[in-house]
Amino acid sequence: MRHVMALVGSRGDVQPALAVALELRRRGHEVVTGVAPNLVPLAGRLGLDPVPLGIDSAALLGSDLVRRDMRSAHPVRRVRALRAVASAGWDELRTGLLALLDDVGGADTVVTGLLGQEVAAAVAERRGLAMAALHYCPVRANGVVSPVSGVRGPGATRAVWALGERVRWGLTRRAENAQRAELGLGGTRVHLPTRLRDAGAVEVQAYDPALAPGLADEWGSGRPLTGFLALDDDARARLGEAGAGSGGGLDAGLDGWLDDGEPPVYVGFGSMPVADPAALVAAVDAACADLGVRALVSAGWNDFSGAAGPGPDAKRVRVVGAVDHAAVLPRCRAAVHHGGAGTTAAALRAGLPAVVGWYSADQPMWGDLLRGAGVGVARRASTLTRPGVLAGALAEVLDDATAARAAALGARLVPADRAVAAAADALTRLSDDRA
Repeated sequence: MRHVMALVGSRGDVQPALAVALELRRRGHEVVTGVAPNLVPLAGRLGLDPVPLGIDSAALLGSDLVRRDMRSAHPVRRVRALRAVASAGWDELRTGLLALLDDVGGADTVVTGLLGQEVAAAVAERRGLAMAALHYCPVRANGVVSPVSGVRGPGATRAVWALGERVRWGLTRRAENAQRAELGLGGTRVHLPTRLRDAGAVEVQAYDPALAPGLADEWGSGRPLTGFLALDDDARARLGEAGAGSGGGLDAGLDGWLDDGEPPVYVGFGSMPVADPAALVAAVDAACADLGVRALVSAGWNDFSGAAGPGPDAKRVRVVGAVDHAAVLPRCRAAVHHGGAGTTAAALRAGLPAVVGWYSADQPMWGDLLRGAGVGVARRASTLTRPGVLAGALAEVLDDATAARAAALGARLVPADRAVAAAADALTRLSDDRA
């Protein structure tokens, strides 16, 4: 079987799918991997021979459109920005995916993540291919997990989802039908979730059923809950993260710092833009002083080189670049992060309680799910630099009872290798059913 993977977005959108690509290759399938141009080196280090596809996700996340216009107090400007971001890079994705399919002589399935599904589905429809998507959080209507904080009960939850789907369709309908016209397809008045269901697409739910009990029963085999996806140890070692040694461990400096005191609090926001790194480091340092803890701050995709505050060898706070979560988090006592699905999964696997400093999208949902499980709290990311906010949030999770609940939940999660295998099984069945 030949699978063409069209993976756009940030690292958190792409890396879990790369674990599935590696598993499919291990099974003898042919996998052609297209990723956002800025993530080509990442996929390349995994030996996947990636092709650049779509637009640079780091540039988009750092643009005025995302940093300024989407947060505008002016409602018209904000809606325009949301519409623009929702369809950003669709032309490039369409033309790139068509060229990729032509170059390899076709495929059996087109596999995408959440971002770019509209384009990938239209291309798959045009070429008569099976379609699959990997979802890292609940994004379809259901009565179990609400997309809005404070909503309770199946009826109210479904009503909120229905409203959200109408809003999303209103934002993307014009752009989606423009893509369909470019492909020679007719326009549609039916939103994507319904069309994918009717076409027999598989939407793999790549997160753990323990956080959404009852959802697997509601959705059935078309949307199987597999557990969180993650790279195995060999794949992580190939990435050679900053702070990681060539054997997949940590460099001597960071390893020694972690050993030289109590387990620290991890602070990292991945690909999310930190507006004021100096203010964040100062807030972390103040929280550590208040609570008597240490912190390891990961810059992620941000530039912390100009941030004032403690140096890299400080006893209380250490600032580093990107790190291997699987190597670092088990040596920490709590995590402060943005609530991306990948970081949420890594912290849960390490048995850590969390403070979710959310920005947008699915991040508030993960904050709610962790709070509901008794293993975390959530705050808007922009508030964490205000006096006392971070210290107060950490004080809520740095207790023995929360730590015990987090450790117990971490032990219940589907092991990553089983989750990856289940996702690969779902894609294989889809291909076999179409054969």
